[in-house]
Amino acid sequence: MEKRISIAQAKDHFSELVQTAERGGVVTVTRRGQAVARLVSEEEYQRLTRRKGGIDWGDKLVDLSGFRFDREDANTRR
Repeated sequence: MEKRISIAQAKDHFSELVQTAERGGVVTVTRRGQAVARLVSEEEYQRLTRRKGGIDWGDKLVDLSGFRFDREDANTRR
């Protein structure tokens, strides 16, 4: 179940919206009719942000800022 509500209404009914999210609902907060945020339960948030065994690129990146490639030197190493 998804509920849409404006920011102004959300301020007035925040406790109820949190209860909706806790029960598994999704609350879409809008500004001038456009969705700007969604309120979901902590359980759903954890499910959505759980790593799926992908590559952690932070461990794989190499700083090449001082690296200089010399094509002539590379060709002579054959």
